[in-house]
Amino acid sequence: MEVIMKQISNLKIVSRIFIGVVLIIGIYLNSCKEPPITKLTLGIVTWPGFCSAMVGQEKGFFGEMKIDHKILDDSEARHAAFQSGTIDIMISSLDVFAQEYAHGIKGQVLLVSDESWGSDGMVVKEEIKTAADLKGKNVAYARSTPSQFLLYKILQEQNLTFDDIKQTVVNDPSLAAQAFLGGSVDAAVTWEPFLTEVKERKKGKILVTSADFPDVIIDILVCSEKFSEKPELIKEFITGWLKSVDYIEKHPDEASKIIAKGLNIKGEDIDGMMAGLKFADKQTNERLFKTKKLDEVFESAFNFWKSQGIIDENAKLENAINKTAIEYFNSDN
Repeated sequence: MEVIMKQISNLKIVSRIFIGVVLIIGIYLNSCKEPPITKLTLGIVTWPGFCSAMVGQEKGFFGEMKIDHKILDDSEARHAAFQSGTIDIMISSLDVFAQEYAHGIKGQVLLVSDESWGSDGMVVKEEIKTAADLKGKNVAYARSTPSQFLLYKILQEQNLTFDDIKQTVVNDPSLAAQAFLGGSVDAAVTWEPFLTEVKERKKGKILVTSADFPDVIIDILVCSEKFSEKPELIKEFITGWLKSVDYIEKHPDEASKIIAKGLNIKGEDIDGMMAGLKFADKQTNERLFKTKKLDEVFESAFNFWKSQGIIDENAKLENAINKTAIEYFNSDN
């Protein structure tokens, strides 16, 4: 009997040791798991259309998620930060992302943040009455930018090509405006505040703006590969972003102050910028995602940059739009 009792006691000890070991292993394995992401870093530029999350963060629309903003106006610095994982989301425009994607930037379109709605456009000399009159004229524009893509659409509408105009290629839309103001070109594709400057100085006129060409200059958020693998987090982020946009539309004055502070620029400058853009709300995103307009513009830009020799003709277009985002904007949530 004594022997049996000892055996039972030993079994209890072994059992307790076993349970203890299992618990320790469980705790260790759990500690090895990647902690849930509670903070996201957005790499943005000095443009209010990319700043909806600044408003949403202040108003609590992202719940426990913390949104940080890193201003990276230099595209090379932004790309490096994105590829290294320093930022989880970067900004772009749909046409420029076609280039970035072809050049190996591994990311996916997450949502549309805003559309240029008059902040980009073309200024011309007074004698140019319509876009058809651009044939044979000297036009300044910045290569590989939304300005060039907008010019492509302006010419295309008149059945013209880049071969039908004289081209002055510059590095930045502001330089295109300077060339026009200096009198060396007949027309220029530029942006605000230079569109207004040309008009106010009576140096020419605004022929067309991005408001005349909707769904051409579409600003987007691009998520990293790591973030794209977290569908629930993506849904939470998109929901918070869209709530932020709704708040901006209902409280523009308050929102502009929050954004001005976040970008560290003057309130009047923010007001001028916001006048030339249209924040993309849920309805806009649903339209662009559901109707495949997003795919259409992206493919159009992709093929255009190929034709201009800006991206390799063998580049492929696959999985560039996030699957969870597609499902989100095609659902009834």
